[in-house]
Amino acid sequence: MTTTSSSTEDRAARRLNRKNSPDRLSAGTTLAWTSTGLSGAVNYIVLGFWVFYGTDVLGLNPALLGTLALLSKALEAVAVMGAGWLVDRSPETRWGKARPYELAIIGVWASTWLLFSTPDLGDVGKAVWLFVSLVLANVIFTTLLSANDYLYLARAFRGRVLIAKVSTRTGFFTVLGVVAINAVLPILVAQAGASASAWSTMILFIAIPLTIIGLARFVFCREKYQTEAADTPKLTFRDIREALTSNRYIWIVAGVSFVSTLAGGTGIAIYYFKYVVGDVALMSISAIVPLLILPAMLFFPRLVKRFGVSKIIGFGAYAGVLGGMVMIFANGNLALVFISTVLSGIGVLPITFLVPLLIIDNASYNQWSGRRRLESTMGAVNNFFMRLGGGLGVALTGWVLAFAGYNGSLKEQPDAAIGAIVFLAGALPAALWLGVALAMRSYRKFETMLPTITQELAVILADDPAITTPKVEDEDRVPTDRKH
Repeated sequence: MTTTSSSTEDRAARRLNRKNSPDRLSAGTTLAWTSTGLSGAVNYIVLGFWVFYGTDVLGLNPALLGTLALLSKALEAVAVMGAGWLVDRSPETRWGKARPYELAIIGVWASTWLLFSTPDLGDVGKAVWLFVSLVLANVIFTTLLSANDYLYLARAFRGRVLIAKVSTRTGFFTVLGVVAINAVLPILVAQAGASASAWSTMILFIAIPLTIIGLARFVFCREKYQTEAADTPKLTFRDIREALTSNRYIWIVAGVSFVSTLAGGTGIAIYYFKYVVGDVALMSISAIVPLLILPAMLFFPRLVKRFGVSKIIGFGAYAGVLGGMVMIFANGNLALVFISTVLSGIGVLPITFLVPLLIIDNASYNQWSGRRRLESTMGAVNNFFMRLGGGLGVALTGWVLAFAGYNGSLKEQPDAAIGAIVFLAGALPAALWLGVALAMRSYRKFETMLPTITQELAVILADDPAITTPKVEDEDRVPTDRKH
């Protein structure tokens, strides 16, 4: 009886400790923080169809659309730098410093609906409408929305373990939402066919609920921590220049984001399924792939503690290389396409959901070096290269397809166009993922420095009551780069 009572008390004590743990992440907070990322992820997928919409619904030249995509992404890349500076310089409001920018999700979806509601204005008019809508969606609203993310994360949560939990658990639910839209969207696209009005209606029915969902983080997640003293002088361009020129590690992170986004941002999948597999609707089968790799995300915090982020991303990159190689020889075989998609998903997953942790680590490095933290500015640098990668990926698709003789009005494409589609779906991603793996090897030096940086920064900031000092985790007391 005594043993049973003692066991019950032990379980109760463990539950109480978990409830009071500073690393506890409640289900409600997880779902609320997921909302903006989920809405943005779905928007990214929807916008991934705009070139296909332009070629197969509006009848525009793919090379023209590829050039517009690159120009849009170039503008977006410039805009994200300005947006990061804007967020870092923003004053405190009743809602915080970064949180008000969450409202940009409304503009994101409104302009996306406008893009897929292009009126019949002739080829020039259609191209102008598409470009202006794309600028509104990506250059303005998505840029403002993404610029606040890293600073908001640092001011809402404290500690690497908790931030890793936030990134991975919210990523878990984001991927579930993406799985759902990936399963449904190809079917809806197939049903919409070449009808412009059907496309407009389809996007409207997606945009309205996703806008409402995307506002939940603004409503329920407040900023609780101060990362810099309230009387810190306003950010100057000199502060930015000093931080970015002295921190080479943020450029490695940005480079990895650029290459990985280029690898996965060509938008070639719909062309592959239409002309190589033979049925666009079968894209929905690949939507179940994330369900196979999703459980791995729940182990990311422990894997980060044991191996470090660089090794996790490097392992995923090698999986991406293998996935590209499989796609080269798949020849439309659904089983091989499925395997390739699984391997590519393993490559994307850690980069997608662990980069925020890398950005905040680099902000701590800046502060430890005696400079401004610049979460939003460094996030903007990362987003700058992501935009360039995404823009170049879409542009390459348009240029390569046009060079190979692709014609959206044909039911069957020439052999050269089919070869171009296979190249963009397989060989190009394989080469790019290899670059990611090599870049992460050089990042490991920073991870071995991080435990010392975190502990010394906690001592440096301990005397300033206005600043929330960095939390020294258990894993910060041991090297992250172990020999095996």
